[in-house]
Amino acid sequence: MTEPIAGTLNVSNDVIADIAGYAAMSCYGVVGMAEQLQGAESVRLLPGQRLRKGVLVTAGEDGLTVDLHVVIEAGVNMRSVSENLASSVSFTLSEIAQIDPAQLKIAIHIDGMKSRL
Repeated sequence: MTEPIAGTLNVSNDVIADIAGYAAMSCYGVVGMAEQLQGAESVRLLPGQRLRKGVLVTAGEDGLTVDLHVVIEAGVNMRSVSENLASSVSFTLSEIAQIDPAQLKIAIHIDGMKSRL
């Protein structure tokens, strides 16, 4: 059994974005993270080492908001994937970064759909 350590844990928004991005990529139905292209109506699928660009983390008085911009697999149930994605990211941030789920809001933005070929 582990013993608690006295102190405070501060985690940067970039680290939270990395953790959320990797948690999102492990979810069924998620093909990748998306980046909005400036001035265009299209999105770009991000490579694995740049997942942070598909995640926006903002801190406010009421807690932390994590916006996930994802591309999902064509033909999957969007609601089920979104619920699973929010649950997985919330759990992972709670376990790794010790973020209280009650202080966490996760917004899922489905920016595109793609077939896994």
